[in-house]
Amino acid sequence: MLERFMGMFSSYVDGYLTGDPLDVERLALKRDHSLRVLDEARMITQAVGITGELAESIHVAALLHDVGRFPQYAAHRTFRDAVSVNHARLGTRVLRRMGMLAHLPPRTRSLILGAIIMHNRLALPRAVAAAAPDDPLSLAARVVRDADKLDILRVMVEHFDQAGGLDEVVTMGLPERPGDFSPELVEPIMRGRVGYYQDMRCINDLRLLLISWLHDFNFPASVRAVFHRGLLVRLFAGLPSAKEITSARERVFRLAPCGENCA
Repeated sequence: MLERFMGMFSSYVDGYLTGDPLDVERLALKRDHSLRVLDEARMITQAVGITGELAESIHVAALLHDVGRFPQYAAHRTFRDAVSVNHARLGTRVLRRMGMLAHLPPRTRSLILGAIIMHNRLALPRAVAAAAPDDPLSLAARVVRDADKLDILRVMVEHFDQAGGLDEVVTMGLPERPGDFSPELVEPIMRGRVGYYQDMRCINDLRLLLISWLHDFNFPASVRAVFHRGLLVRLFAGLPSAKEITSARERVFRLAPCGENCA
């Protein structure tokens, strides 16, 4: 099943990779992200022991989770949902309009669309969050959300560390103020919850928001990955020296499965 969707996804994306080189570069970033989210989803399903048709369906949802990003950028030249359109909802509309899932059984189609539409929510809907641990839709949504966050963290860390400056589309137009940060983005880290996009005022706030995602991972394999890859270490390295940041770092690394070796 997945091979067929790989071909459809490639053809779909190719239709957008034309024109201005900067636009192509930004959209290629989303294409590569989608492929890596698929890889992350495979890692998680294997670690959790999800196999067979359910694993295949989850992998398809991971591959297609960001199909809405391409028409979103084409129409608005931004990846900020708040100033354009909810890319998850747009993605499900695109899939329905194109009939990309039409050949699948209704239950499989609903599972894939459900995982896609929930992947970018601040939190899972109450009914899904409270579902049994082996509930297929809950598993699919949790895997795709974790896989998405794992690769976004990688993308953003590499973007922060690159030479040549930051792309305002990737960093949501936030200004660089090296010594500045918002206490509103430190508080969620200390309280064990995810921060809010609307509280961001500068690039360091984006770093803090990304760090707070640690509190939203659903599987031990995801938590292990984010620590062992050093992603949080690199995000903290870009933040200013302040007692609030030090406290947040200590709070985060108390959760590390590898202890101080992760730091």
